[in-house]
Amino acid sequence: MEHSRALQVLSWQHKEDRLKCRELMRDIQQQRDKSAIRQRLIQFWKNELQKHVDAEEAILFPFLQKHQFPFNFMNVLKREHDTIRLLAERLNRHDEDYYLYKAFIKLVDQHSHFEDEIIFRKMEEVIPQQELSQLNVSMAAVNR
Repeated sequence: MEHSRALQVLSWQHKEDRLKCRELMRDIQQQRDKSAIRQRLIQFWKNELQKHVDAEEAILFPFLQKHQFPFNFMNVLKREHDTIRLLAERLNRHDEDYYLYKAFIKLVDQHSHFEDEIIFRKMEEVIPQQELSQLNVSMAAVNR
């Protein structure tokens, strides 16, 4: 879904993350080298995803709390971030497991989809456009 320009930075990041997830899942389905896939997953986490998760927690979460965003949505976001972090930590254990890799990839993909299709849509309904634009500027500054 295309969101207003006010949520452009986050939507773009989610699109990039989901493309990376599809690419990694293809490698798993083709049963490529587990060690190489693990390395790519770790790099994806360290170089891209971790920064995105940290920025959301530092900027997006307080923004949503300030606007009294529904607790049930906030709770899902926090739990999914925690689970993504937990799975990312397990990637470093060298126990070459496609199941763990799939779980990590599926959760990241599902989480990005949830934010794009549910959270952002709700934000556009209840938060003024000008304030969403300020959020976008803040997120863009972190991602430079």
